Amino acid sequence: HPAVFPVRLAVDHILTWSNPGDVVLDTFMGSGTTAVACIRTGRNYIGFEQDEEYHAIAQQRIAETVDSLLDM
Repeated sequence: HPAVFPVRLAVDHILTWSNPGDVVLDTFMGSGTTAVACIRTGRNYIGFEQDEEYHAIAQQRIAETVDSLLDM
């Protein structure tokens, strides 16, 4: 995906434009950066990705993020 951006940028925007518990929609999910940022900030998310390879990457990143929070 050509729209690479750091999780920190997504977190900043999510914290600015939403509240905990809100749902964030990402219609071009890519590798799941927005989903990871939502999980880290207590937001829910809905994401769409049509490329199976990127979908698998996003699933892995989301699982790793959830696991890391459960280990805390």
